[in-house]
Amino acid sequence: MLLKIIILTLSVLILSCHTKKIKTEKDMVYHIASVNNNVCKKLIGNVVLYAIFVDSKYTGIWTEYDINSTIDSIKLASNWIEHEAKKNGITLSIQLDYHSNNNIIPIEANLTRKTLSATVLGVNGIKLLDTWADKIAKEATKTYGLDTSIITKNKITPKGRENLIARLKNIHQTDNIAILYFINNSHTDEISVVLHASEDINPEYGVVSYKNPGTIAHEFLHLFGAKDLYRSPFDKNKKTKKQMAFAMKEFPNEIMAFSYRSIDSLEISSFSRYLIGWESKLDEKYKNMLVGKKIKIANY
Repeated sequence: MLLKIIILTLSVLILSCHTKKIKTEKDMVYHIASVNNNVCKKLIGNVVLYAIFVDSKYTGIWTEYDINSTIDSIKLASNWIEHEAKKNGITLSIQLDYHSNNNIIPIEANLTRKTLSATVLGVNGIKLLDTWADKIAKEATKTYGLDTSIITKNKITPKGRENLIARLKNIHQTDNIAILYFINNSHTDEISVVLHASEDINPEYGVVSYKNPGTIAHEFLHLFGAKDLYRSPFDKNKKTKKQMAFAMKEFPNEIMAFSYRSIDSLEISSFSRYLIGWESKLDEKYKNMLVGKKIKIANY
């Protein structure tokens, strides 16, 4: 079972956890998290977790039971994150919303290379997955009918995820919209990914293959800047191996390291709390070990 868990998380390290360092021009300070940029800015206040269930020819079909049990897991994950926020003096309310059109919840859209892992890890994989995600988002947006908002003078029309996010912002009156696509791969060896979390060009989103609350919370936190804190065979250099070994020892109950465990046994470490904007400063010990002594990092 442990081997299976390791296999499932390998690719996530590459795609969802790359820490982008954005250097400011004047003081040479690096921003190592996705705080205050893109769509998922800070995990504070009112946040919407928008779930889209996707049927695919080569993945499992969503039954009513599978959808309901996954929604239950999403709620458990959301409640756990809210509880962690409260423990740290953070006001947070996560509202679950999901696509439903005349009681038909799943949207059918086949992945380009049949499976999620084959699609995203192949040539132009991220571009192909973005196209897939935009196609689904366009279909989900139809649920809300004609957009009656005022058209801007330059007539820029958002497409795909951008359009869906704009509609959800208007509906829920919040800037923080986290989109997760769910594919029914709970009986296979698949990956879950989060893309564009540290960018400010393409809206971030995640694709989740499993229904356990720990995995859902793990991917959701990635959208707000958290990074993986476990060792994997993709850690080739000694420095990275040492950093991850340190993190796993320092944070033995960390959600970003041990998401396969029971969620009630996990917590969000101070390092992850900094990355998602719950703490304004990072402990010097963790900065030196997990970021590097030469890099100056921002206080939020």
